Amino acid sequence: MYESKKISLEDLEREEIFSYDELKSLYEHTLDGLDKLNYYSDREFLFKLKDVLTQNNMMFEAARITKEIGGLYYKEGNINKAIRYGEEAVDILENNNHNCDIQETLISYITSIGLAYYQILSYESSIHTFKKYKKIINDNISSNVLWRYYHEYTIVCIYVKDYDKAKKLANKALKYADDNIKKGFTYNDFGRYYWKIKRPLDSRRAYDKAIELFKTENDNNGLAMIYNNLAMLYYTTKKIEQATEWIKKCFEIFDRSNPKKCIIYFDTYIRIILRKHDFEGAVDKLLELIKLSDTYSFEKRYILDAFDLVVDRVSKFKNEEYGIKLKNILIHLIKQIDEDSMENNYYTEKLYEYLGRLKYLFYPKSKRRN
Repeated sequence: MYESKKISLEDLEREEIFSYDELKSLYEHTLDGLDKLNYYSDREFLFKLKDVLTQNNMMFEAARITKEIGGLYYKEGNINKAIRYGEEAVDILENNNHNCDIQETLISYITSIGLAYYQILSYESSIHTFKKYKKIINDNISSNVLWRYYHEYTIVCIYVKDYDKAKKLANKALKYADDNIKKGFTYNDFGRYYWKIKRPLDSRRAYDKAIELFKTENDNNGLAMIYNNLAMLYYTTKKIEQATEWIKKCFEIFDRSNPKKCIIYFDTYIRIILRKHDFEGAVDKLLELIKLSDTYSFEKRYILDAFDLVVDRVSKFKNEEYGIKLKNILIHLIKQIDEDSMENNYYTEKLYEYLGRLKYLFYPKSKRRN
């Protein structure tokens, strides 16, 4: 590990020619400081370092910085740009000479690309990415990289309902899972596989095994994930009380500063309480999510899925009381857009769409159509 040393854009813009050792040191210090010194926030610096490395024919290092630029966009939620720079990093690796074996690095990079594709629901592209590089897998690649490859490949196969393939991949992932956390995630994959093929007892057994593994490591993030998945298992088998029990356990421990987890877990909670026609509880949970989005500065798109669920059910059951409450929440959020000068056309359009779906509830009853 290198001593943390803040490097500035000016350090890369000097007129003198860099030596190989100087560039290697700049590169290694940058990698060490990506999080600690927050280079992820300095896009201009990362692009400049990539250019300098490329100009000096340090292509393996240039590929890594290109991949980290993709990671920067991934953190910002710009998945398309993350894919673009991930694929550029792979292109640099494949079309240049290097002084090291690149196969493990390639597998690591393409796994990130495959994951990004399925996150934007481009499942065909994700499958293509995983399949294309399967032929270069060999025993010299580390267990950690192979586990992640098979684990993420399993997930996308479940999404596309290729369940036989998913089970084979999950078994391979388990082979390379060298700690309890990885094993816990793999048993979660088995749980989802059995859930999707409608074998709830086997699904529950796999989730129980995952709970046991995550508990040995005091991993609340892993446990929250399993508790949520158990809630969904019982929700889809119409055992609503058991579903309620598990989602409450999830809400006792999950990290509310993580917007992606908020989307998933609030979605589950709201689905369950709406199944019980608990409109008050659903609106309260929606308000809690909105407050969290303000507290942790989530992108506003993160609240839309939960909003859609509540608006849909309130409209379906023509519940005027909670329709009016939702209207007031929507008007407040629209005013907030104007006050903050936010530019998010999709978010704004969705809020107005929800108002339109609720509008008939505000008419006098005599003017409503039966």
